[in-house]
Amino acid sequence: ISAEALNVKTASGKGRSAGEMFAHIHNVRVMWMEQTPELAKGLAKVEKEKAGDKKLLRKSLEASAKAMEALIGKGIESGGRVKGFKPHVTAFVGYAIAHESYHHGEIGVVLGQSGHPLDKKVAYGMWEWGVR
Repeated sequence: ISAEALNVKTASGKGRSAGEMFAHIHNVRVMWMEQTPELAKGLAKVEKEKAGDKKLLRKSLEASAKAMEALIGKGIESGGRVKGFKPHVTAFVGYAIAHESYHHGEIGVVLGQSGHPLDKKVAYGMWEWGVR
């Protein structure tokens, strides 16, 4: 995704830009880490005005992905619970996948509608898990 495309919105101009949606995914992960402060160390939310910074988004998403992995592992090790999430850790994983998948689809729609469609290799690659 080009730096320019991170800042575009749909034709109506409403809603979040692609960059803002990536930032939102990261920020929700950070919110969950705040329940377990040792996992939140080194993580900072991405503010709306920085959502077009491709390097910052990548660095932030990679760091929060590692933290999510640690949070899920901790949930498994501590009897199947994630602090602050009522059901069990398996349901938390389902919630996280559903939340992020929704926004991945939304990002694809915003990019396509704004004239910056995902490259076919990237778009199909999200679903060809055995190949990528």
